[in-house]
Amino acid sequence: MDDDNTADEEQEGKAKVDDELVDELGESEEDEAEVEAEDEAEDEAEDEAEDEAEDEAEDEAEDEAEDEAEDEAEDEAEDEAEDEAEDEAEDEAEDDFSLDDLGAAYAEAMVEAGLMPEPPPAEVADTEAVEEAAAAEIDPIDEQLIEPPTPEGIVEAALFIGHPENKPLTAKELARVMRDVSPKEVESIIESLNAIYREDGHAMRIDKEQGGYRMLLSPEVDAVRRVFYGKVREARLSQVALEILALVAYQPGISAPDLSNQRGRDCGPLLNQLVRRRLLDVTREKAEGEGRAVPKYYPTQRFLNLFGLGSLEDLPQVDEDVLPM
Repeated sequence: MDDDNTADEEQEGKAKVDDELVDELGESEEDEAEVEAEDEAEDEAEDEAEDEAEDEAEDEAEDEAEDEAEDEAEDEAEDEAEDEAEDEAEDEAEDDFSLDDLGAAYAEAMVEAGLMPEPPPAEVADTEAVEEAAAAEIDPIDEQLIEPPTPEGIVEAALFIGHPENKPLTAKELARVMRDVSPKEVESIIESLNAIYREDGHAMRIDKEQGGYRMLLSPEVDAVRRVFYGKVREARLSQVALEILALVAYQPGISAPDLSNQRGRDCGPLLNQLVRRRLLDVTREKAEGEGRAVPKYYPTQRFLNLFGLGSLEDLPQVDEDVLPM
């Protein structure tokens, strides 16, 4: 009997142990499931946070790109509006360059120079005095003042004022501000004005440069300018520039390729520099047998003045054997 009781007790003990093991295993599985659930929840939360951060970054980038595009469009619109306003203002300023302005400027310049009597200041008068003055004979001097300016006066006034962009005025531009006057006639007018200036010893002269004309001080009165403004710094020319000037002076109308061939190197940059310094003038001419115009270079009046020449005929004689062929 004792053996049977002992066996039963052992079986009961084993059963209890098995139940405890089962319980422990169940609890561990539940713990693992909870841990996995927590990990999955954390992973999902991290993924959602990353997705939200990426979406926010993309939205911010898109907003910034849109803002930049809008700012650029606004800036471009403002720049275009400013450019159009400036162009309109320049066009209006050019339109204001009229014949009346030239005549008024010429009269004012002549009065300041003492070459024309200044009109007396206006005085207040009663009605009878005004009517008597209107009925009275016009004084010859007053009649002369109200006469329209001559073509010579208009050309002189235009050159005295000068181009708004400080460029030489061409014969065509001068002819446009006068009626029934051609560019050829303008050239004749300028020649006659220069002749008058030389004969009467005027301080001004009209020089031709870069296809146009400028009014400048005569070299004879340059000392007067130095008294007021001091001596102008002398600009030095390099030996290469002097060589190019000499070649053009002895071969007026030479082209840049011919000049480069004679010197054995490119002369284009130096030619452009001498044109900017108003020592050379460039014109486009059609060569024989060619359809397109070729730039040709000539010495300017400033070149002649710089070297003390009256014309190219005053250049020193050079043996023809040394001249380039």
